[in-house]
Amino acid sequence: MSRLTTVLGILLVGILLSTDLTSYVKIYLHPSSDPKCQIYDALAPPGFYKDNSTVLRILNDPEYRLESVARLSGAVQVDTSVNDDFLDVSEDPETWKRFDKFEAYLKETFPAVFENSELTKVNSHGIILHWKGSDESLKPLLLTAHQDVVPVQHETVGDWTYPPFSGHYDGEYLYGRGSFDCKNSLIAVMEALELLMEGGYQNSRGVIAAFGFDEEITGNFGAKNIAKVLEQKFGPDSMYAIIDEGPGLLEDPITNTLIAVPGTGEKGLTDLKVQLFMPGGHSSMPPDHGAIGIMGELAMDIENDPYQAKLTEKNPILKFLQCVAAAGGDKMSTMQKKAILRADFDTFANKLVVDSLLKNKITRNLVRTSQAVDVIRGGEKINALPEEVSLLVNHRVSVDTTYEQVAEHFASRVHRLAIKYNLNVTEFGTQTYTAKNAAGAFFVTKLRNRIEVAPVTPSTGKVWEYLAGSTRHVFEHLVLNNTIGYPIVTAPAMMPANTDTRYYWALTRHIFRFAPMIVRLDHCNVHSVNEKIPFDGHLQLTAWYYQYIQNVDTKDADE
Repeated sequence: MSRLTTVLGILLVGILLSTDLTSYVKIYLHPSSDPKCQIYDALAPPGFYKDNSTVLRILNDPEYRLESVARLSGAVQVDTSVNDDFLDVSEDPETWKRFDKFEAYLKETFPAVFENSELTKVNSHGIILHWKGSDESLKPLLLTAHQDVVPVQHETVGDWTYPPFSGHYDGEYLYGRGSFDCKNSLIAVMEALELLMEGGYQNSRGVIAAFGFDEEITGNFGAKNIAKVLEQKFGPDSMYAIIDEGPGLLEDPITNTLIAVPGTGEKGLTDLKVQLFMPGGHSSMPPDHGAIGIMGELAMDIENDPYQAKLTEKNPILKFLQCVAAAGGDKMSTMQKKAILRADFDTFANKLVVDSLLKNKITRNLVRTSQAVDVIRGGEKINALPEEVSLLVNHRVSVDTTYEQVAEHFASRVHRLAIKYNLNVTEFGTQTYTAKNAAGAFFVTKLRNRIEVAPVTPSTGKVWEYLAGSTRHVFEHLVLNNTIGYPIVTAPAMMPANTDTRYYWALTRHIFRFAPMIVRLDHCNVHSVNEKIPFDGHLQLTAWYYQYIQNVDTKDADE
């Protein structure tokens, strides 16, 4: 019997070692109460308990709502579109004069802000408004947004339900280019400041509002220069925190709970261009493989070869998932929750989580470098072979990928085709492959300066606590009237796109790309036909700024 037991024991050990069963058992046995994410108490300003009439008026008063509609509608009606080919203000001042009209609108609409703040103009159209506080030892709070919007494609104007610069309000949504990205944020900041100043609020901590004017074309003329002015005046690490455009409160699809998701990191960006030069000629005598066909094969190679997905502690998405598990873990399967809680140290659990994220077209690009084949050009006439074809590929670089890896990976596909079709290769100015009797040549170049991966904002400490506590207070207590039955968790998130904050890294470690409002982004048509915002969301954002500015107006909010 003992011999049989021994044999069975050996077989069992063999089975455990040769399958994933042991790994699954480890996950299953992990404690469900593992505290990976702290949930902070709701935090209201001291003045809220003496007089909360203003914040409740923002959220609930029909008259205030229509006044706010008029303010945002008026901002949308000023066309501040920018195009990629715009020159700097000094080179083409006439093109930028539309922003004079927008500044005039802000001065007329928010007189108290301009009367009580120090105005600094940067590169003619960048705006810095400094509302000085009584305690100079407190670092100022920096609130940012951008004045510019993306253009409306001429061919699509007729597809809009209401004209794109009408600022039309239908009783639920306010329509127009910039209504969501991001004149909404800019107007909400100004409304909150105007209300505080009109109400006689005496601030201890200074508040700075900074509005660039070319974020949609990289911010090189606006925010880049604003950052220089702020650094010269206040110095490095001089801001308490920065709030810029970003996601707000989303319904998590796994747990069906509301979660606040400030972007605490941004992916990097690099655009690569590859050109293929081959002999032209008459279409009646085509080669077996011409430049367009080869470039098409390269495009397919790129799309069929995605970057490896990784989920490490460098990526805020790991902490986000842990907060989801903490907030709504009872609505997850046991294995889902425990795999997330072990993903920071258990490679098998990590793989399960990553595989799950890769199944969703949105979440998959939060854990890997994305690549988009955006532009292909080549050919002039139907009976002439093209002599040059170009391909432009946009990469949003993950925190776990280096730019050298992107360049190497990209070039490896070009090399494979160069060998296959007997073509030379020049990468970033250096010839790296020479073919015998070459049929043509590839040239790989960078299209513009890359954007580095942003430093990740800490999601612990006092600054984070005050952000999370303010959000719980505004949404649980004021917006939802204590009806949801669970705490709204604030979880760090990764911004897949880039904002003006790319220039503000030296000013503070605490950068939050965050527009706290309950909206469904897929309903807002950002950068598209019928861009719009549910007006409840705009009022929520204004109320949040109004409360948050007061909440952090104390030394207790400092790290």
